[in-house]
Amino acid sequence: MLIRLLEVDVYDEEAINTNYTEDNEIAQSNTDQWPDVEIISKTAFDLSIHDPKYVFMSPVYTEQLQRIKQEPNKETKTEDSRKRNTVSMMLTKYAAYNTFHHCEQCHQYMDINPSVQMSDSTLHAFTFSSSMLGEEIQLHFIIPKSKESYFVFSKQGKHLESMRLPLVSDKNVNAVKSPIFTPSSGRHEHGLLNLYHAMEGVNHLHLLVVKEYEMPLYRKYWPNHIMLVLPGMFNNAGVGAARFLIKELSYHNLELERNRLEELGVKRQCVWPFIVVMDDSCVLWNCHSAPEQSSQSMDQGTTSKNVSLKSVLQHIEATPKIVHYAILGIQKWNSKLNSRPPKAPFSRCHIHDFILLNIDLTQNVQYDLNRYFCEDVDFNLRTNSSGLLICCFNNFSLMKKHIQVGGQKDFAVKPKIMVSENLTPVMPLQYVCAPDSEHTLLAAPAQFLLEKFLQHATYKLFPKAIHNFKSPVLAIDCYLNIGPEVALCYISSRPHSVNVNYEGVFFSGLLLYLCDSFVGADFLKKFKFLKGATLCVICQDRSSLRQTIVRLELEDEWQFRLRDEFQTANSSDDKPLYFLTGRHI
Repeated sequence: MLIRLLEVDVYDEEAINTNYTEDNEIAQSNTDQWPDVEIISKTAFDLSIHDPKYVFMSPVYTEQLQRIKQEPNKETKTEDSRKRNTVSMMLTKYAAYNTFHHCEQCHQYMDINPSVQMSDSTLHAFTFSSSMLGEEIQLHFIIPKSKESYFVFSKQGKHLESMRLPLVSDKNVNAVKSPIFTPSSGRHEHGLLNLYHAMEGVNHLHLLVVKEYEMPLYRKYWPNHIMLVLPGMFNNAGVGAARFLIKELSYHNLELERNRLEELGVKRQCVWPFIVVMDDSCVLWNCHSAPEQSSQSMDQGTTSKNVSLKSVLQHIEATPKIVHYAILGIQKWNSKLNSRPPKAPFSRCHIHDFILLNIDLTQNVQYDLNRYFCEDVDFNLRTNSSGLLICCFNNFSLMKKHIQVGGQKDFAVKPKIMVSENLTPVMPLQYVCAPDSEHTLLAAPAQFLLEKFLQHATYKLFPKAIHNFKSPVLAIDCYLNIGPEVALCYISSRPHSVNVNYEGVFFSGLLLYLCDSFVGADFLKKFKFLKGATLCVICQDRSSLRQTIVRLELEDEWQFRLRDEFQTANSSDDKPLYFLTGRHI
């Protein structure tokens, strides 16, 4: 049993979609420790998704992708039934741990001193206005006495004013600059929230981001941790809401700290603008290096060693001209990494699970707070289309632990009114229905039902797009998974945005999801569609659905029937989403 506690199952899966990657290797020497911002900015962003957890998602359209002939997949496994590959790994002295780890070094970090009461943590409300939500948001911080030095309080010591931020110029070998946010759900025991050893015992600001109804459990198991408690209205929300609120809070805090430090003579642009957002299953970090060059070593792979989270963060935080990057991160580990020829040291590509986020540069790029799935891909595409730099350090890799409980697990979708106990499971195609029909209404959030339906309704919604990567589905301002058989072409409607070249492409479908005023009739007239291409327009309610059809002059080119209107199978109290399908004339 003791040996088992020293081992951990980590995901061991090779990168996907490597056969149609943009040719975007960054022309930097393998010995360079940091990216050169001039070279990175001249390199094309690799739109393809390579993270193996997304093997059942719609590929993002690229000019390379259209040359691939896609064959129907013989493997009929779905995302829900797939068993992911793992390998057992010995934990090292730099691992992140869950509540089952106890040792002399970190017991003060973990445990409450018996002489100190739980009430030595104080609850602080923190209110700010969100322009995106158009209302004030009130979050709550639970701050243990031992962590109060990370915050600024009013003169009376009662009111929480801000969270302290360092300066860009600060150099401290015994600290990392970026506050670390870890959203966690259903993993109060199993989440890897003990970073003491991963941080080599140095000072760091770590905030657990939890839902209101789970707060008592997390507080019981992690009494010495700072908690950021989301408002009750987000109790059923997906991971998009947590990321959205972390980012909104962090930008508001950056402005407060700039104002406070400006009064002390510090220039606004000198305040550190990065935060770390990391999953609660990140367990080990590695450093990869090319072996010393010799006559035999031309085709050799790389050597790797386990390193601490502290050393990874300090290395990335020391990047020259770091404030010019929007997102920085590292690659996902797999057992083939060392046997392959070394990758270029840096890539401009999607980053997942462990990111340094520049909240100043990305002020106008938001996470979709409604999302349950692939919110990170959506956010990466939004960031890139805004002309901002995303850079992956390939000389580091992240190991993720396979945790069997909690996290981004599905809702058990059940009827709202249970007639009998042993009902047959509700299938995803039953997650939508005709408005005002006698359909069984379901007890699950509308957005969750919509995203799950879209993943399984490819053949119904976009028949012309199936196995036809030359003619992708056009998605405006959003990435949604509409099934792995269909390529999705992400286009931003924002002025001056960076988009893939779609000249000569005839689209097989159009997906409009909660589109805003940037999307206009003239904008849509720039795109060409196959005859019989299909359309799916998604809106918050029936009246905005009709207004959108009229405003975008869709009836000029698309044919609609009364029976093509649908809603998610929620009761009206649960605010269903509505969508209309149509066919190109």
